[in-house]
Amino acid sequence: MKKIPLLLAAILIASVPALADSTVTVIHGKTPDPTLIDVGQAGDSVGDQRIWHFDGKTTDDEAVAMDWIMTTTQAADQDTGLESRVTLGVFSFGVNSNDRILIQGVGHYPAKGSTVKVASTLERAITGGTGRYDGAKGTVVTTHMPDGTWQHVMHLD
Repeated sequence: MKKIPLLLAAILIASVPALADSTVTVIHGKTPDPTLIDVGQAGDSVGDQRIWHFDGKTTDDEAVAMDWIMTTTQAADQDTGLESRVTLGVFSFGVNSNDRILIQGVGHYPAKGSTVKVASTLERAITGGTGRYDGAKGTVVTTHMPDGTWQHVMHLD
């Protein structure tokens, strides 16, 4: 087995982006209306999908394109009016870049709305990434701000 000279090893380590214990924050305005695919029973029902593509930016002003697919997995609860939805989200950083963070999770949403209530938060898992985020893991906390905008704080482990 060949040993890498110490200087070369230091250069290689320094060139790898440090993801451990870092935070990336993405912000965007009001989400556009989703494309709604009404599966199963007419109206809100299990299997319905909501699909979005829209733009945002990091707090460092880097462009971010977002793609979301949300699937209803449980009908609205009679008492709360909330239904369960599983989300897959992809955050693509920069223009024409392969720098992406993937998230997944489940949340409870008002049956009559596309998004979580204003001034509420939702935590999901970071399930991977590509490019400079290759191997990413951690959590993302999404907050629907009182002014209608959104904040996604990604805590990378």
